[in-house]
Amino acid sequence: MTGLTGMRFMQRMRYQAAAVCLALVMAAGGLPTVPLHAQEEPESFSGRYVGFALSDGAVVSLIEREGRVVGQYTDAKGRVFTVNGQRMGNRAQGQLARDGAKAFFQLEPRPLGIQFLFIPPDEAGTPNLAAAVQSALAREDVDVETMLGTAPRDTEAGQVFLLEGAEGTQLADAYLGLPARERELIRLFDHVQAHITGRICTAVSASALAVTHKAVPLALERQQAGCSVIATLRDRAMGAENYAGFEARLAVQQELLVTTMSCNAGDQDAETCQTAGAMNAAMFEQWRRAAEIFADVAEEGGTGAGTAAAGTGAPLPLRRVDEGGGVSSTPVPSPRPR
Repeated sequence: MTGLTGMRFMQRMRYQAAAVCLALVMAAGGLPTVPLHAQEEPESFSGRYVGFALSDGAVVSLIEREGRVVGQYTDAKGRVFTVNGQRMGNRAQGQLARDGAKAFFQLEPRPLGIQFLFIPPDEAGTPNLAAAVQSALAREDVDVETMLGTAPRDTEAGQVFLLEGAEGTQLADAYLGLPARERELIRLFDHVQAHITGRICTAVSASALAVTHKAVPLALERQQAGCSVIATLRDRAMGAENYAGFEARLAVQQELLVTTMSCNAGDQDAETCQTAGAMNAAMFEQWRRAAEIFADVAEEGGTGAGTAAAGTGAPLPLRRVDEGGGVSSTPVPSPRPR
């Protein structure tokens, strides 16, 4: 990929992509006390999900009904587990079983599908998060190859808009005017989307953009936070010493986005598209919401990358599903710093 800035930085991400990356920033105490209210009804977990990139071979089939989440999980080695859990806010968690052996799971939605965490038990039978294995899975009907930029095809994708140089209503109008497919692709690049969402939310908070503008809910889609929270965190991040690190990562993602769109339009050679696809796959597995990214920059001195340490805050409770369908609370340790 000729001239691609930050190539070595992004390649390092590829080898770290399988690291455990639960969205536990809330537990780390890095976010403000303002709650991150969801902006849309949570999507049902029902469906079939297929692993991609480093998670190739994994499959999860789920049915969600009245808060219960059941189904089947097949890992990359072909081992099949039954899934028995329940929704807990935006995530689902519970127990896995196979031939009398038991383990635990947590899953969260991601733009392409879900992030699934297989958590084996320790000697005491409680969740051993330190030995957990993360899988990135896409909904079965998602064209992952095209999203990753590895399947060049004829398209009228047109110009890629990075929406620089516009603010307020001008920015919102430009974002609203993008084809839906371009907005969905941009959303996969978490720092690019955070950059856009943060600027739109800053304009809303400054009364420079009406909160009723149709671009606002589009910018907040999948963010699970309101504009006031995101704008506050962005302001703090911009004042942090390491904001240049965020900008450097943003620049890498912007160039990858341009290359991916070019691959999808059939304007790049196969080798370039394969390289972009591999780098995108690692990055997509570590996708984070704008509030988490800005909080990492503002509070932890990070760049917002998913490979940053999530802190050592209080454990999150994992609710164990017993044989009779009841639940009991089992503490899950906080992720270890990486």
